[in-house]
Amino acid sequence: MRERMARDSVLKTALLTVASGGVTFLVTNGLDQPQAICIILSILIGGIALMVRFLVDFENRLAAVEQLERDGMADMKQLIGDAFSEISEATALFGLIEASALQTDLVTQLVRNSTQISPDSPPIVYRFVQAKIAEMSAFLKQLAEGGTVTYYGEDRDWLLGLTRTATTSIDAISLAAVDHDLWQSEIGQRYLDAQRRAARDGKRVRRIFVLDTPSMADDPVLRRAYEEQREMMIEVRLLDRRAVPTPLQVQVRDLILFDNILAYETTPTTTDPSQAQVAETRLVLTDSRVKECSQLFRELWEVSRELSRTRS
Repeated sequence: MRERMARDSVLKTALLTVASGGVTFLVTNGLDQPQAICIILSILIGGIALMVRFLVDFENRLAAVEQLERDGMADMKQLIGDAFSEISEATALFGLIEASALQTDLVTQLVRNSTQISPDSPPIVYRFVQAKIAEMSAFLKQLAEGGTVTYYGEDRDWLLGLTRTATTSIDAISLAAVDHDLWQSEIGQRYLDAQRRAARDGKRVRRIFVLDTPSMADDPVLRRAYEEQREMMIEVRLLDRRAVPTPLQVQVRDLILFDNILAYETTPTTTDPSQAQVAETRLVLTDSRVKECSQLFRELWEVSRELSRTRS
């Protein structure tokens, strides 16, 4: 296309030169000028037309080259700016990782491993990983903001993970509607083992079994769980609901306090232990809410009793 346009331009220039010279020759010849003068003027006028045409084409080409140079410089500046912006963002992100309380190698390992999942992976794997990363991102954001994180249903990862990483204390209020079958289940056994290890390592582990009726103290399953946990160096007490102070009756709920900093709360679908399931699980980091849970546990611990005293 460009070659054709160049040929057309050369042809037009040649025709313009010949036409200018021809018109000049005819005019001068019509004025009865000498033949030599007619030829010289024709050549002169044709040459001037050629030079003008050449200068116009040169100016147009120069303007086009300058425009290309400006466009090229603008594109180059944009590319360099985008590259530096990405480098700056990556540098800032890495700086945040370095300044984070989390181990840098764990975060970089997460990023490195996530890059191994590509769009060429099976669609179900790709979408599942995307969903888990989004879920983890939202989870970390909520934890960092010190609010409440909700899991709909019964959780196990939070429960076991927090128990294994507690640094000073684990205080639990156990309701029959939530924990009626817990201690014989697989997750209950793992939870107890994690608590046993925590108590063995010198961390304070306490549990209050809330009794809906006094006769529950004679339940052999409860008594076995009570004795087993005491042997694990877990401080265990029983609490008859009738002994709960009236202002605290509506506040009694299934919860676990980790280090008096984080509250793990579960809500049952019903109060009937034989039919109840966990409707939702919450991690609470709001300072006022955690202090309220800690105060509730202390007051309930004071009115609870060991098994021998309950039965007396």
